[in-house]
Formats: sequence, C-alpha cells, structure tokens
Amino acid sequence: MTEAQLSRGRQISRRNLLKGIGIGSTTLLLAACPAPAPADEGGSSGGAAPAAEDIELDFFAWGDASDIPAWEALGNTYTEQNPNVTIKQSISGTGVDYYTKLQTTFAGGVVPEIASFQGWEWQPFSDAGLLAPIDAYVERDGFTGPYPDGVDSIEFSTRRDGSRYLIPLQSGVMVMFYAKKPFDEAGVAYPTDDWTFEDFVSIAEQLTSTDGDSKLYGYQANGSYARDIHWIRATGAQEFDNLVDPRTAMYDQPEIVEILQLVAQDFMYSLGISPTPADLEGGTNTIDTGNAAMKYEGPWFFPRLNSPELREEGKEIEFDVVLMPQMADESRPHRGWAEGVCVPKSDLVDAAWDFVHFMGGEEGQKIYSTITGRIPNTASLVEGFWGPTIEERFGVSNAAAFSNAFLRSEVDVIGGVSRGQIWSEVAKPVAWDPMLANSATAAEVVPALNEGVQGLLDAHWARQG
Repeated sequence: MTEAQLSRGRQISRRNLLKGIGIGSTTLLLAACPAPAPADEGGSSGGAAPAAEDIELDFFAWGDASDIPAWEALGNTYTEQNPNVTIKQSISGTGVDYYTKLQTTFAGGVVPEIASFQGWEWQPFSDAGLLAPIDAYVERDGFTGPYPDGVDSIEFSTRRDGSRYLIPLQSGVMVMFYAKKPFDEAGVAYPTDDWTFEDFVSIAEQLTSTDGDSKLYGYQANGSYARDIHWIRATGAQEFDNLVDPRTAMYDQPEIVEILQLVAQDFMYSLGISPTPADLEGGTNTIDTGNAAMKYEGPWFFPRLNSPELREEGKEIEFDVVLMPQMADESRPHRGWAEGVCVPKSDLVDAAWDFVHFMGGEEGQKIYSTITGRIPNTASLVEGFWGPTIEERFGVSNAAAFSNAFLRSEVDVIGGVSRGQIWSEVAKPVAWDPMLANSATAAEVVPALNEGVQGLLDAHWARQG
C-alpha cells in the first residue's frame, strides 16, 4: 500500500463532516465514516496480518512509566510475526490531557487506527460515529473470553446502544495498598479483608507520626473525584440517578457531603492522617517514598513500589493489598471497569482489529500483564497466570482481593457526559480544589457541584433533541 493510500485511510474527508459534538469544553467538528465489514476470507485470528502489502498502523496510546515499555514490547512482538506491518506509537500522556490531545487529533481530520480508552471515556466518540463497532469481528474470531456474561462492569464499559466498541486489555479495579514496614515498626497488625472503616481510620491514626524531620502518614489520600467515588458509593448513596446515561445529579445527599468532608479535607487537616497537597509538593511524603502507610490504588501501581528492578537497586517498598474497608453498604461495592483500546473508523479497520486482537489475546495479555502488573481480561489468565506472576514479580500475595473486589464492582459513570468532563469542568474547580486547599467545606461546595454537574447533563440531553 502506498503512503498516499495510507494517508487516505486516516483522513476524514472535509466533505464528509457530518456533525459537531461537545467533548470536554470544546465543540469539535467530527466525522462519521463507514467502517469496513470484516473480510470473510484472509482475516486473522490475531497471529498473522490480513494482507501481504505493507501497512502502517498509528496507535494513539495512553502512556505512563509502566505502559510505555508494554506498548513497545507488544508492537515489537507483533511486527516480528507480521513483518509487513509497522506499528507507529504516539504516546500521549494520561488523564484529561490524553483525551484533549485525542480530541484535537480527531478534530484535525487525521485519526489513528487504534486508540487507548478507559471504559468510561470512549462513549462520546462512539456517539459521534467515530469508532468502528467490533461485534462482527468478535463473533467471527470467537473472541468472547474478555466479555463474560453477567458482569455489568465489563458490559457497561465495552458496549453502547447494542454494539461493542472496547477491546479490554485489562480488568480495572482498585483496592487498598499497604506498605509493610510502617506496620512492622509500629507493631500494628496488617489489615485484613474483613476490616471496617472504623478499623481503617484507627490504624491510620496509630501509624501517623509527623513530628520531626521523618514524617509518616497513615494514609495517602488521592485528592480527586475519580478516586473518591469509591468512598461515596460505600456509604450506600450514589451521585447520579443512573450510572449509565444519568439525567440527574445527586451529590447533595447528606451521606455524600459527610464522606467528602472526611476524605477530601478532614483526613488531611483536622485528623492529619494524610499529607496535604503542600506536603506532597516535589513528590515527597508518598507511599512510594516510604512516608505513607496506605493508599487506594490499582495494579498499575505495582511497578512503583516493588519490582525486580527496584529490588536490584535496593529501592523497593514491600507491600500487599486488601479489600477496601466495609462501610454502610453491605454489598461492599468497589469501582470496576474494562480498559483497553478502540478502533476508529478508517480504511484499515481489518488490520487494526488484527493487532488489537493480538494485544487482547493470550500472548499479548501475558506480555502486557507481566510488564505492567495489570489484571488480564479473562478469568483463566487471572487465576492461572496473573496471581503467580504478581507474587513473584511484585511480591503481592493477596491477589484474591482484586478478584473479590471485581466481583463486587460497579462502574463510575458512563454516558455522553464523561467522567473526565465532570472532573475538569465542574468537580475540580468548584469542589475538590477548595476542599483540598482547606478554604471551603464540603457542605459549602456541594450545592454548586451538584448544580454544575446538572448543567452538564441538561446541556447534553438538550443536544439529543
């Protein structure tokens, strides 16, 4: 295939601009191009390219210190098996900045063949007609392992309006990490999966020692709406009428106000069991510097604490994990989702599917999971491969905490108004920034938070006609 043909495969023709949608704070002109159906013959099950001509696939990838080497290893392994295919990786950071860059790429009329997505962020892109549904490919190749029946967290994270779009490369879930050294030195027993919120606060208070030069905090608060969703839901309340395509914001419930006051302010100030934003400046006073005993995190955090490389340098933090503490909701919900890649519409959807199928298949999953520590996309890999791997590589013995947490999991919020938009446009400036700065209480900021998020929802639904 010539460079001109490749370029045409990525270009969204200006003649085909169909509609504008709002993603974040910017209204983008985005196009919907028809997705080619999977070929009946010559298609691949993930191990061979569908055609012999030279192909370049642009992979717009989510990337941090653990992801980047995994993407490189996956790309290198795939091209070794398929020498006619070149994987061009565009590593574009994380968080809101990543999606801003991706939006700009689409708006510029040149789109990647593959793009990383979290399970709650791709929906506005599919609503705009930019992503190729993958149902026919999944059915053709029998690629059903990552989509088990009856798991709402995966279903809601991968399907929209009856069509599947996301190829899971990991099962996302978060639990409590604890560094062993502070517990050992204080003579405090490690937490167990049956602990309560009261146990958690008591342990954090016992371990906190901030006098003198060497500070130790019992808990490192995350300081964001995304990470505080767990605490909200554990009260038995939820901040929306529905978690999929909500219409009503409900942050102003007493249970939510109370828990936000604790986790987004009191933990840092009146209780003093967590470092403040000022304490964290310069990357200090964290669990990975040895100055905090506990932190709410996911498997992607393993390589920052303990790995063969860190052990060789003598810089490891020995740790393990437990379920989040029991609170008012007896079902003990944990946040859970699928995370992976989608295939934008282009002339190279067949080839893009072949590469993402490889990444989501057993060989690709073992590469990705070994390097990043992240949970694979099938139960068989979790049980037979992931548990032993993370124990050997990262020193994690309680892998069952992740499996049990995922069985209890529920998604954050999914719909035309993404969680990232809620955070950047309303939650951060209106609520979390003042609470974290200790300049306003939860009771003072939550009414404006609720009003602002309701405004985003109302504007979205008004655009739907």
